[in-house]
Amino acid sequence: MKLFVSSVLSLLLLQAQGSLASPQRELQAHSTIDTNYADFNKNMDGIYVPPESRGGDALFMVGNSYLGRNNLTEIVKNMIEHSSASSSSGVNLPLQTQTWDIPAAHWQHYAFQLASNEHLRPEQSFEEGLRQKEFRWVVLQEQSEIPGLYQSKYTEEWFDSNKAVKVLEEQIEQFGNAQHDTQTILFQTWGRLHFDDNNPEMMRIYDNFEDHQYKIASGYREFQKAISKPEKPALIAPVGFAFETVYDAVVAEGLDPEQGGSKFANLYEDDGSHPSPQGSYLAASVLVGVLTGKDPRQFDWQYPVFDLDTQKYLREVAHQTIADFCQICNVRAKTAKYVPPEERGGMGSVSKSSSGFFGKFINFVFWCGVIGGCGFVAWKKQDSIRATVQSRLARNSRTYADVGPSGAGNYAPLSQERAGLDMELI
Repeated sequence: MKLFVSSVLSLLLLQAQGSLASPQRELQAHSTIDTNYADFNKNMDGIYVPPESRGGDALFMVGNSYLGRNNLTEIVKNMIEHSSASSSSGVNLPLQTQTWDIPAAHWQHYAFQLASNEHLRPEQSFEEGLRQKEFRWVVLQEQSEIPGLYQSKYTEEWFDSNKAVKVLEEQIEQFGNAQHDTQTILFQTWGRLHFDDNNPEMMRIYDNFEDHQYKIASGYREFQKAISKPEKPALIAPVGFAFETVYDAVVAEGLDPEQGGSKFANLYEDDGSHPSPQGSYLAASVLVGVLTGKDPRQFDWQYPVFDLDTQKYLREVAHQTIADFCQICNVRAKTAKYVPPEERGGMGSVSKSSSGFFGKFINFVFWCGVIGGCGFVAWKKQDSIRATVQSRLARNSRTYADVGPSGAGNYAPLSQERAGLDMELI
């Protein structure tokens, strides 16, 4: 009898211990560390894990050496986590990050797991990368010249890129996170400081920084339209426009922006393409503003590479660029009051832009119709218009005749008569 009771108690104890090792218990144990969320989601049968339980929001950066230089992702992470505005950033901390920055990689290489020009292939498919964490944001940065090729003889390369970004966006929607609300952000790159003399083809396409920047921005706008939906628009991080803000400021001072040591030239490495620490810090400031929807001037983490005054200036540039930037029309106004994204209202549907051949053709047809229509009406009504003009001229001549000698008091009757005439014309 005692042996039977002892066996029953042992079985009950083993069952109790087994219940402590349930998936819910494993969730509590794993949520305090950075773990592989692909395996974790399988263990949880796809059950959504809220950010506060999984250790923080997650950011996935996908691009090439423009991201890898100076470890841009780490700068973003530090600015969000260690600034005076960190507690009010709206980001669940600590921020989890994952970066794919294969040198010379294009979106095609990530979308189809191809080898880049450096003969490096993504170790995982993009889908596998997305399954690593519950990403709140995915930032996509394309090779620095392709976005501007869509109106050149190399337009096929641009369309290949456009196809790739659609594939990436489809996978983001499907595998981004359990709520299918991962925000896609397109990292708008910048024009070159100066161009490679060994690449005459690119020099014929891009004449200078301003031309390069305009074409890049237009290309990213087309990418944005290609993947945006009214209910889930893609965003642009206008990093290139931030570089242009510095360029314009240097020109306004009467200085040569390409001159070594200028605020603009200091954004580049010696190759005139990749970002210097200052360029990466400016890019991070813009990204932080777009990611959080907050004024980037508040993210005052001290970057230990260059002086604090320059950091403050670059955050101000980022603030002004975001303030001036229109997410759905790809323009940068010169004067605008900063309005955080959460206060700007919905973006609505993303309409066709007037950039590109199609938009310009539609504008041309529209204005031809307007001018032609006005001309036709004027031709049909010419007799009536002639009679009206003659009548008005006669009435005006009578008014002037009645005014008398010039003087301050004589303006009243004339003003009253002209006011009536203006009202009739309106």
